[in-house]
Amino acid sequence: MKSVLIISAVTFVLIFGGVAMLVLQLGHGSAAGEAAVGGVADAEASARVLRDLQLERDRLQREREQLASRRASFAVQEQVLAQACAKMQEMVGKLETGRQAQSTRREEAAVKLAKMYETMSPQKAAPILASLEPDITLDIMRRMKERQAAAVLACMDAGIAAQISTRLSLKED
Repeated sequence: MKSVLIISAVTFVLIFGGVAMLVLQLGHGSAAGEAAVGGVADAEASARVLRDLQLERDRLQREREQLASRRASFAVQEQVLAQACAKMQEMVGKLETGRQAQSTRREEAAVKLAKMYETMSPQKAAPILASLEPDITLDIMRRMKERQAAAVLACMDAGIAAQISTRLSLKED
């Protein structure tokens, strides 16, 4: 900020000094009457140039201040977005952990149920397994011993047994 002010001040002095030297040179080269008329016109022109320079300097200063304000605003927004991103990543991590825990619980439950249905007679296990949701039935049947699963399928309705067999063959590939 200081360097901008210094550069502006030096520029102002150089321009003002150049205008003053120009006025002096014009004043020496002309007659006294012309100098008075020319001096007034030159002074007015110099004053206009100085006003224009001051207005331009003020406009540039306002633009610099707006730019600094925008940069500060962007920095704040960037921090807010970074915090929101971190929170979202944390949430994704929690969801992934929860999904893995649920998957583990489902796996353990399916293993436990498979062992339980293996101890039952196929005639008793078949209607129960047929009435469960197909995905649960598949999870259980996959974990049963092959011989016991075949006996249970043999005791099921042919249509249901065919659907389960088809889905079992598709999932194992």
